[in-house]
Amino acid sequence: MTRSADSSFQMVSALLKPRSVAVLGASDRTGVGQRVVANLLTLGYPGDLYLINRNRSVVAGLPAHSSLADLPAVPELVVAAVNREATVREMAEASRLGARAAVVLAAGFAEAGERGRELDAELRAATREMALLGPNCLGFVNLVDNVAAYSGPLMEPPERGTVALVSQSGALACVFTGAAAERGLRFSHVITAGNQVGLDTVDYLRYLGRHPDVTVIACYLEGFTDGRALAAAMREAVEAGKSVIVLKAGRSRAGGAAARTHTGALAGSAAIQFSIWRQNGVLVATDPEEFLALIELCSRIRAVKGSRVGILTISGGERLLIADAAEETGIRLARFDGATADGLAASLPAYASIANPLDTTGAGVVDGNATAHRQAASLVSQDPNVDIVVACQDAKNGWIQADRSSRLFRDCVEAAADAAVAAAKPLVVISPTAGDIDAGAREYLRRREVPVLMGLRPGLGALAQVIRAGAGALADEPGPAEDPGSALASGTARDGAAHPGAAHPGIALSGLDSLARLGDHGVPVCPTRLVSTEAEAVIASEELGYPVAMKIDGPGIQHRSELGGVRTGLSSAAAVQAAWAELAEVAATMRPGRLPEVLVQPMVSGGVELFVGGLRDEQFGPVVLFGTGGLLLEFVQDTVSALAPLDDAAALRLITASRAHRLLGGFRGGPAADVSLVAAAVAAISRVAAMPDVVAIDVNPLIALPDRVAVVDAKIVKAGEGGLGPGGAPPQNP
Repeated sequence: MTRSADSSFQMVSALLKPRSVAVLGASDRTGVGQRVVANLLTLGYPGDLYLINRNRSVVAGLPAHSSLADLPAVPELVVAAVNREATVREMAEASRLGARAAVVLAAGFAEAGERGRELDAELRAATREMALLGPNCLGFVNLVDNVAAYSGPLMEPPERGTVALVSQSGALACVFTGAAAERGLRFSHVITAGNQVGLDTVDYLRYLGRHPDVTVIACYLEGFTDGRALAAAMREAVEAGKSVIVLKAGRSRAGGAAARTHTGALAGSAAIQFSIWRQNGVLVATDPEEFLALIELCSRIRAVKGSRVGILTISGGERLLIADAAEETGIRLARFDGATADGLAASLPAYASIANPLDTTGAGVVDGNATAHRQAASLVSQDPNVDIVVACQDAKNGWIQADRSSRLFRDCVEAAADAAVAAAKPLVVISPTAGDIDAGAREYLRRREVPVLMGLRPGLGALAQVIRAGAGALADEPGPAEDPGSALASGTARDGAAHPGAAHPGIALSGLDSLARLGDHGVPVCPTRLVSTEAEAVIASEELGYPVAMKIDGPGIQHRSELGGVRTGLSSAAAVQAAWAELAEVAATMRPGRLPEVLVQPMVSGGVELFVGGLRDEQFGPVVLFGTGGLLLEFVQDTVSALAPLDDAAALRLITASRAHRLLGGFRGGPAADVSLVAAAVAAISRVAAMPDVVAIDVNPLIALPDRVAVVDAKIVKAGEGGLGPGGAPPQNP
């Protein structure tokens, strides 16, 4: 259901801030109803609390009622802690009485067979006018207003914070809140969205994005339907000053019918999601530990200025692992100032290597004398080339022996913390491995609001994202590598045939027809002639001007180069004739008994080869992709995505977000391309991609030259008889 932002805010407010709550299925027996009541009482819910139990007059020491109709007033929120059949009946009654909101905890609806789907439809009909959370969820906790319509374990301690968690999984919400409690993180809200029959993640984002007590919104997602609305809600929250963090599980088919194009293989749905979210300022985690690391960083370091990182450790082996992880995650290691290097050489043993990451060698620390390490931490923190200090030290309680708290970790991090505070630099502590850490050190760092991240790769990866966010360059963050099955999952087989998973295979136009359609809509295509005889090939070549390129053509032909169907650099009639004989033989094997179809084009020399693709994604609708092109396209798989159509300014932002942008400035002494012309071409292609009958587009290569842009090859897939591919008609760009 599409709602306005104001409507979303009002409905979520009705859910999360009720003045009265009724609990259906309230009980003293251990179970869902008992836990909801206990949680409400533990938080000291300030409103009117009504307990409903058909068989008991007293529950948890409070009066109990036999039904909703028996209550002295209509509750604003009804929590259904009963089975699915009873839930539907009670929700219909709650709606009839005028309750504004409901939490449905029961499972067994759309996810559970034919009867479940029937009940799902009945529930939707019964709660059409209500703000509904669930079903198949644990409910919510609102620590700002002391409301806990929640059947899971409360956070320990249940202290109010500034992090809001929205999770489609109730069990994972418990995992995250439990792990966060160990790290001293505190929540404002925990919302387990469940099946999202009524309210969904978009609604919660809109509400939390406006909430004055929320600084971080962390979302665990499993699925969504309207990718454009979700991206817009994320962007609105980011623009309101919130840090938005997403952990997404599961990959769906990308583009469905998108198919018989490079685009389908390159743009797995996860890759599209991550690219679009990052361009809207969202931080994207790839596993739970990175998710928690991002939450901790954003909770404790609200602003990161600069990107140069200085890293301290006491282990030479650890230093090597840190250097590898820093390079892999894109951490920019600071180059120590000369005075810093001299000071470090004087402070550390002669065998110390003065480099970043810095191994202080553990001189004295293990014996309880951290003087040298403290001096090194001070020098690194004071270095004018260092913007952020990282202390990497194993933090485990396994270091504690004979009931004596080890000083090793505390000495190391306290030295770094004191030095960073004195230098007014942010400090991040990373333990290379995950697990429980020295409690005293944890409390020391919590008081100072220093983030402690578990795991070297997740910790540095999270820090790299936060740094890029501060620099406004998140979109340059590489996305996750697609697994080997991604081409099949996207509805595209490697040989170009539509995979059975594609809902509508579509109709692939010939190269000539694809170029013509693009040209008709303002795309700068290279002059192209279609020939069917050797004589026509020679005439076309002479009219276009040597040298020329020739390539076989026809509807549905893919991977011409691999088939031996391309000849380039033909500079004479004799060369064209020889090429014709070879191409005619290739064409005969592909389409026996038919005249060859061959395209002739003037050669375009030099320039940067780029890729522009378009597809109709099942969650985002029309999407455009941009990246490096040419023969290595599918091996490099370096693309960024945006919602189509784009105007020239949006196309320029997409180009700037890509790694290919670096090539356009004059790579290795070559001439720079006119990026504004590239942006105009990308925008024009995106407009074709957004047309109602277009399922997918490949433009490879689009050649960017200093004074012009030329498209020399393209493939368009139109919707087949089954209609449009997933995504339907293109919605307006939000």
